[in-house]
Amino acid sequence: MLAEARGEGVLGMSMVGTVVANRVDADCAPDFRSLREIKHAIYQTIPGTRVPHFEPVLNKTIDTQSPKKSDLDLARRLLHGHRESRARTSLWFFNPSPGSRWRVPCHGTMPRSPMTRFAFAHKNHCFYVGAPGYCPEFYR
Repeated sequence: MLAEARGEGVLGMSMVGTVVANRVDADCAPDFRSLREIKHAIYQTIPGTRVPHFEPVLNKTIDTQSPKKSDLDLARRLLHGHRESRARTSLWFFNPSPGSRWRVPCHGTMPRSPMTRFAFAHKNHCFYVGAPGYCPEFYR
């Protein structure tokens, strides 16, 4: 959460963490089948490639973080079941303009993921839910 959304405050980090936890909870094909732990979701690769889903894993900034006690407490809350209500149904997030001060507009669907639809934006991230009929195991 820290590596992905450090500049977006507690709420932004919590929403990013919620999406990762949602992927474990979803357990639906083809994208999120058999993700049993948060670690599996964080290090998941794009199907058919060895490319990680998440930028901080790809560029290895995930390994350079020094979380404070408050960051660890936020992660513990997530592990104990807390989900940020606004991101409760999101399975994807995307920063369309990394490294920029301003976010470019969010796309109607997540790039390279046509089974998504835009739900909301928070600071630099766009959040997406599954298109109708996608992952009925999660969207009950």
